[in-house]
Amino acid sequence: MAEIVPFRGIRYTATRGRPLGQLLAPPYDQISPALREELMRRSPNNVVHITLGDDRPGDTPAFNKYTRAAEAWKAWQATGVLATDPGPGIYPLEQSFWAPDGRQLTRRGFMAAVRLQEFSEGIIVPHEKTLVGPKADRLANLQTVKANVSPLLGLYADDSGATAAALEKATLAEPVAETDSDDGVHQRVWRTVDPALVEGLQALVRDKRIIIADGHHRYETALLYRRLLQAQAPSLPDDGGHHYILMFLCPMSDPGLVIYPTHRLLFGLKDPSLAALLPRLEHYFKVQLVEESLRKPVGRAWAVARLGEHAGKATAFLMVTAEDQRARILTLRDDVDLSDTELPANRTLRALDVTVLHAVLFQHLLGLSPRSQENEENLTYVRDAGEAVNRVLSGEHQVGFLLNPTPMWQVEAVGDAGETMPQKSTLFAPRLPSGLVMRAIDPHQRP
Repeated sequence: MAEIVPFRGIRYTATRGRPLGQLLAPPYDQISPALREELMRRSPNNVVHITLGDDRPGDTPAFNKYTRAAEAWKAWQATGVLATDPGPGIYPLEQSFWAPDGRQLTRRGFMAAVRLQEFSEGIIVPHEKTLVGPKADRLANLQTVKANVSPLLGLYADDSGATAAALEKATLAEPVAETDSDDGVHQRVWRTVDPALVEGLQALVRDKRIIIADGHHRYETALLYRRLLQAQAPSLPDDGGHHYILMFLCPMSDPGLVIYPTHRLLFGLKDPSLAALLPRLEHYFKVQLVEESLRKPVGRAWAVARLGEHAGKATAFLMVTAEDQRARILTLRDDVDLSDTELPANRTLRALDVTVLHAVLFQHLLGLSPRSQENEENLTYVRDAGEAVNRVLSGEHQVGFLLNPTPMWQVEAVGDAGETMPQKSTLFAPRLPSGLVMRAIDPHQRP
């Protein structure tokens, strides 16, 4: 049974327009070193100082980016940069944005403290694998700051539209925060303490399975943090704050829920030549050369559009090679025998483009072990298709593979089956900025 509860939000005292927008940041895993420096320069109170501090000369185990984050968190509350709401509440959030195809979309849901559940319980489930490095980093941050600064994205079934109906009354009031984030998304936050609304949302989610759409590393880190605290102090209350995590809950059927792909770039391959690669590829895939030049923006757009023609119809990728600066569409052959590959037994997973890419092409054909993929020894993930192509054409990477988005029904099917996709299989948009509403973690008190 999924359990959600109101919590005392901690928010910036700047609540409107540019003053608030200058203090927000993208999720930690979307911030490059250059962007981190820009956000830090933008304001000494930008939330990036807490979510993703920088390493400095002279750092020690007792004084480092994590302890600096904890000091900033405490200082901002003491000096009035941050303020704690007077009592527990639920926080509806509306995000309005322009989709790449020109549509104006709006996504609605609400932020709440969600009780942590082990994945084995089947109540809150992942849909993709995680990486080792980010979890160690997030644990160190959580242990020192003791707060949820960035909400996870949790999805649940609500085909009847009950969530939208429940939130309608709350969102008629004046928002408690409103701004545009750097990605152009208009963010509006409300706070409700209406017992009927809170109880209605609790009842709505209670019997639903929640699929983690974004925030797998932070969720697994929260589970580990809870275990560590319980081992150190077994007498901590069962409803202490360490048993909960901040989550933005949204129906899977929300019209503003968009999924983008994450593209893969390879480097350090022993023999990336087309002469060696193409014969092996052609055993499993139909290989079609894209005639348009990738040197021109229109050629890149055309190549990506050609890949999009296969979405939902066949397993296909767009391969870009540094050797000849060309693109090729790879389409899995209908009659190919895959018994010699390491494809998983689950039929839903086998049907995913990203699973075939990792199991057949990366592991079987190129010899990249699952462990090396997880440790990103030869692999770089890129969200933007144009950037992916540029980084291959520049010679920074040897080969790139662009993918179509994973459809929502496949994400749901994987979660329901208790399976996980390869890491970074999906990118749900719009992203949830860090800093809109935050939550302190006190093991001795309820959220």
